[in-house]
Amino acid sequence: MKYKLKYNINKNIKIYDCIIIFINNKYNKFNKNYKKIKKKKTKIKKKLFNKLKINKILNNNKNIYLIKFNNKKINKNIFKKLIIKTIKIIKKKYYNNILVFLENIKFKNIYWKIFNFINIIEYETYKFLKFKTKKKKNKKKLIYFKIKYKQKNKSKQSIKNSLLISNGIKKTRDLCNTPPNICNSNYIFNKTKKYINGKNIKISYLNKKKMKKIGMNAYLSVNRGSKNKIKMIKIKYFNNPKSKKPIILIGKGITFDSGGISLKHSNNMHEMKYDMSGAAVIWGIMYIINKLNLKLNIIAILSCAENIIDSKSTKPGEIIKTLSGKTVEIINTDAEGRLLLCDTLSYINKYKPKIVIDIATLTGCCLIALGNNISALITNNKNLSKELIKASKQSNDDIWELPLYNKYNKYLISKIADLKNCSENNYSDTINAACFLNNFVKKYKWAHFDIAGTAWNKNGATGRTVYLLIKFLTNRIKNYNKII
Repeated sequence: MKYKLKYNINKNIKIYDCIIIFINNKYNKFNKNYKKIKKKKTKIKKKLFNKLKINKILNNNKNIYLIKFNNKKINKNIFKKLIIKTIKIIKKKYYNNILVFLENIKFKNIYWKIFNFINIIEYETYKFLKFKTKKKKNKKKLIYFKIKYKQKNKSKQSIKNSLLISNGIKKTRDLCNTPPNICNSNYIFNKTKKYINGKNIKISYLNKKKMKKIGMNAYLSVNRGSKNKIKMIKIKYFNNPKSKKPIILIGKGITFDSGGISLKHSNNMHEMKYDMSGAAVIWGIMYIINKLNLKLNIIAILSCAENIIDSKSTKPGEIIKTLSGKTVEIINTDAEGRLLLCDTLSYINKYKPKIVIDIATLTGCCLIALGNNISALITNNKNLSKELIKASKQSNDDIWELPLYNKYNKYLISKIADLKNCSENNYSDTINAACFLNNFVKKYKWAHFDIAGTAWNKNGATGRTVYLLIKFLTNRIKNYNKII
């Protein structure tokens, strides 16, 4: 889609293939916007107001749609429903130039309405067609927003920022949807170099040799059965000289998870290409942050590996010495994500972070507990929790906080090592996994997101939590009001 602004529609109303007007259904008369159209002798029958929520009027080869809403009940969810109704209209092939009136919706400001209108349109019309041999060539539709001239600057900024963030989320979803025979650790590294670059960016990685040298044995144990070379990718973004301590973002990047020796069931195993969604989310966040030139210091770690069966694969019953020095008994090789993350959490201590946030498709139990609409949040700091919940509400991306219940550590105590990588039953495994990670967290604010239920659905990758964490980060910049 392309987006433009219109201040005066009287002169060129004939150029629009379609006009979409949102109208409060308690009124049976036209407001100023309708009167402008009425002057052009477009006949609109009042009886249509009492029919369906979307009314189609055909006069003089002009298509006018009235989308009704109740002004008393308008909120973010209602706004989204209105835009989804709009999408159904503009998907029609013969509508290439569409004029949209947002002024009637008395909710938030024009920046917010345009920003979210574009975000929803771009998100809902996303398709992953890279590997389709036959692709339909559809002409890009042009959407005009009718606004007041005094709203010009804010509206232009809104279009620019919304497209930037939407593009970052699209690229995140593309990365997740890429099949595992192509998307491995090296592929992600090359994509990082290609799309995330600039004067504030420094990209590097740790390979097997470096990891072995410093003692990241838990991390290395996950990739032992894979022919693909392991890479822990680091993206350093420093754009705030006043702040010494960085925010660190960590993403689990298992590019395919067979479960290892503890083999997963074959049903839906093809979906395990999405086990790198945490790393993809962090990748997308860094892409957006760099484009926005935010005044922050952030280090992103994409903890990439592949969990495949081979004669060299880690076996249940093995004991691994982690980077922290703690030993871990491997009970289940399908609990591999926490092995990546525990060494990563130990590794980042050298940066003396202010805040650490990790994102992972970590536990199937999260899907059982919260379904596929809510991500789990577990944190060791109440203030950090409040900030993230605020960002969740602002971004309309639902999360639910689960307790970091330290008494559950008893399920992780091994008789022959310091810890087990999981309990020997699946009870409360989402909390247990967080408790396991907490054993490797030092004295910094830490939050853990489990997105196992929200990272993908039947339509593919969702890109969930990208915008949520962009909101969290921009909220931390004083007087920053460009992203709403």
